[in-house]
Amino acid sequence: MSTVNSPRVRRKTILPVLVAAAVILVTVAITSSRPDGIPANAATPSDLITLRPDGSVVMAQRGVKSPVLEVYEDYQCPYCQEFERTNGETIKQWAVQGKIKVVYYPMTIFRKEKSPVTHDNSHRALKASLCVTDPRKWLAYHDELYTHQPEETAEGGFAIEDLVAYARKVGIAEADFAACLNSRESSDRAAEVSELALTRKVEGTPTVRLNGEDIDWSTPWAGPQQQV
Repeated sequence: MSTVNSPRVRRKTILPVLVAAAVILVTVAITSSRPDGIPANAATPSDLITLRPDGSVVMAQRGVKSPVLEVYEDYQCPYCQEFERTNGETIKQWAVQGKIKVVYYPMTIFRKEKSPVTHDNSHRALKASLCVTDPRKWLAYHDELYTHQPEETAEGGFAIEDLVAYARKVGIAEADFAACLNSRESSDRAAEVSELALTRKVEGTPTVRLNGEDIDWSTPWAGPQQQV
């Protein structure tokens, strides 16, 4: 887990709860309408995305309110990349199946005074994520950032031209995206989003919470014991 003061320290598991245990016990009620436009029984994870004003992103079938899985993540954090590789697809499957509500909180955990290069890389990636305004494109861009994650200490990682290229690849309008990415407003918003996460007692990334309780993110959640 990447922490505020150290990019390479993994925090010990606080509460080794299996997400599936809660998932199995939940009966989901699907309603017939929802103002955010998500179709009933949406077929893909990207169909489930809602972008919220505070920078967080919800992935859930309409009507699904619990259990809630919160993921605080930093695109430059190697442990966040590990978590995404280990459990990212499982989370998407559960969301599509209507078993869980996922809330992503992209942020920058690295402090500029401690790790200036790593902070700047992370900050650029976070800005880029916040500049994705089409909910159906957000998840694809999110995945591109982890696919192309640079080394933590690579100066100039997540270069602007690369971030724009990833946007082009997933079908985001390049001109508007680039203008947002280079704006002072997007930089300020990225800083605000990160500070908000820190007020929620997030001390490292990834921080993964099930119904408000920190859980073990490091082991695969998919397996025979988790089959519903």
